[in-house]
Amino acid sequence: MKYGVEATLERMTEELKLDGYSPTTVRSYRGAAGRFLRHVDKPSNRLTHNDVRQYMLYLTETGYSSSTINQHHFAIRFLYRDVLKKKAFRMEQRLHKRPKRVPIVLAREEVDALFQATSDVQQRTIWMTLYSSGVRLSEALRLQVTDIDSKDMRILVRNGKGRKDRYTVLSQSLLLQLRAYYRIYRPTEWMFYGRDRQHHLVLRTAQKAFKEAKTRAGIRKRATPHSLRHSFATHSMEDGANLLYLRDLLGHRAIQSTLIYLKVTSEGINRLVNPLDQMMKPQPPTRPSK
Repeated sequence: MKYGVEATLERMTEELKLDGYSPTTVRSYRGAAGRFLRHVDKPSNRLTHNDVRQYMLYLTETGYSSSTINQHHFAIRFLYRDVLKKKAFRMEQRLHKRPKRVPIVLAREEVDALFQATSDVQQRTIWMTLYSSGVRLSEALRLQVTDIDSKDMRILVRNGKGRKDRYTVLSQSLLLQLRAYYRIYRPTEWMFYGRDRQHHLVLRTAQKAFKEAKTRAGIRKRATPHSLRHSFATHSMEDGANLLYLRDLLGHRAIQSTLIYLKVTSEGINRLVNPLDQMMKPQPPTRPSK
């Protein structure tokens, strides 16, 4: 058996595919494992626990983000256990805690401005799909024509995060937009196809288009397409959506992931009677005495 970098990575790719990992995860794990192997610079059959420890320390001291370090953690663990068959291997390094940031949510007026600033029908339909159904951008781009169920007014999301299928809501306004889009683009398999009808639009193309539309709309927030998913959840919660129902629409595994939107809803803040105002009873300003 060959233990060079490329031979090891090829075996890892095969194992990942056999285990049913998504193409995105396969690329991420292979890239992380490749960086580790080239950094250590020794045949994979001679790797030790200390090699992992020193590499994770290197990533930490170099200033890599928590998400990047954790991605390397899982990739190297898969490499040791499933490729090199080191069954006794145990990751001693703890996962890095990710900073808990409040999601970036667009105001309803900003969402409308984004739609108005997008003249391309396909792009505008994608933004409307993200905002009205709460799907992730990758999920929207993988939608097939047959996933749109106009009878039961729902959208089938195939192989979402965690490799799970789910249904989400199909709004009447989106259905009208999709029908108008269909008359122009005539999709056959992928709803949002790219250069040809046999391949869906790629992620980077949509991300670049969103950035340009955000600039045209005058939105200064550090918003991404994912912010439309956050906006769907937040605005739905403000409008009284059931928390458990919303969790299922978003495809969250734990209710704690859905509860984060309680932190960014404006309804609770607007209804709050500030204790300082209650105590002071604000008076109109008076001129200072001379």
